[in-house]
Amino acid sequence: MQTSITNLSNEFKPSFDQTATAVPGQSLTVSSSAVAMIATPLYELTQKVVWDLQTDAAFVTFDGSTPTSSNGHKIAAGTSGEWSPEVANAAKWIRETLDARLQISEFQTR
Repeated sequence: MQTSITNLSNEFKPSFDQTATAVPGQSLTVSSSAVAMIATPLYELTQKVVWDLQTDAAFVTFDGSTPTSSNGHKIAAGTSGEWSPEVANAAKWIRETLDARLQISEFQTR
């Protein structure tokens, strides 16, 4: 399932810190050990986290449990979406077969 993000430019802008510097995107390698989606803390004004799984399928959980091939939601390569900061912070990922690349960007209301 893919989520359209075409309207983000009308409602949201990239998150900026106190020095008016754009918050950089994060790239995460999803491997054979479970990893948290957010490696560095999100900027405090971030209201949406846009992500896409770029290379291989993976499993994700949100309840604090460790994702496995029998626990979690299977996300296909090429899937993208928008999550709240709370959901993104709770997400843990593990690859299905091969390492996968997850790209993450932060947005806030204009």
